[in-house]
Amino acid sequence: MSRWSYYRLLALAAVLLTLVVIGVGAYVRLSNAGLSCPGWPACYGHLVVPTGHAAVAHIDRTHPSRPLRPAKAEKEMAHRYLAGTLGLLILALALLSLRRTRREAGRPLFLPWLAAVLVVFQALLGMWTVTLLLDPAVVAAHLFGAMAILVVLALLVAREGDALGWRGEVAGRWPRRLALLVLAVLIGQMFLGVWTSTHYAWVACRGFPACRGSLWPRGLDFREVWHFWPRIGPDYQGGTWPWGVRAAVYLLHRYGGLFTFVVILAFVGALLRASRHRGLRRLASTVAGLTVLQVAIGIAMAVYGVGLDIADAHTVVAALLLTATVLLVYALWTPPVRARGAP
Repeated sequence: MSRWSYYRLLALAAVLLTLVVIGVGAYVRLSNAGLSCPGWPACYGHLVVPTGHAAVAHIDRTHPSRPLRPAKAEKEMAHRYLAGTLGLLILALALLSLRRTRREAGRPLFLPWLAAVLVVFQALLGMWTVTLLLDPAVVAAHLFGAMAILVVLALLVAREGDALGWRGEVAGRWPRRLALLVLAVLIGQMFLGVWTSTHYAWVACRGFPACRGSLWPRGLDFREVWHFWPRIGPDYQGGTWPWGVRAAVYLLHRYGGLFTFVVILAFVGALLRASRHRGLRRLASTVAGLTVLQVAIGIAMAVYGVGLDIADAHTVVAALLLTATVLLVYALWTPPVRARGAP
């Protein structure tokens, strides 16, 4: 069978669809459409958003606190349809992996079935996102769950392409250990970004590099920044934090981004000097390029404000950067492909 088998193409399609779901999910939340369908999985009891005057009027009478806004509800339901399609695609990958394992001994089942388990948990998080009124901890977990699915599917595509020999060796153990450290730093920075976004904290500081005319303005409040446990009842759409708390978490994310930028570029520079393997160098350069692009988008958001398009791009590039970094770690920690007959 060719290196681009039907199974690998199906996994690649799932990767692309996951990116679309992540981008659409961010768009729905940032356009304040995340609570436009208070029920789950249906919208006001309908699988298709009602648009007729009589149906809308009936829903408005029975749900006076949350009247139907068809335009926003359609965005939310489009996200649910896409997520449902992705779930079916991943289930197909998992079931096909059983058939392939019976036919070709030695094919592992871990990655496709891990993706299937993550999809089930992701569906629960999607329900809790609505029922808990966009609680930041649940929304953050929902986004990280989508990122985890993307990474697992990307690893599945990479594993299916092992015959390409894209992995390579680097002398010494330091690249492997440092790669794990870089990945940990990136995940920490992404959490700060998600925490900033779920609390709508970017509104606290316009301009770059200063925030309200200072690199570290007065009035920052870190006491409520790390409140993770859900508080049932409040509607978190638009955020509930006062300025001091929003500015505190936003500046942590901003300066964390600077630290992450330096760490990744320093690591990639050292790796490029240590390795001549074309595939590994290309992957490391991709990580560096995505890092520069992500920082540029973040600066643009600080200077020009958070438009839906640029905020969506920030989320999608973050997902791509995480995926590329995980693949780089995978390349460094997996034994290199040897030519057939080599010792």
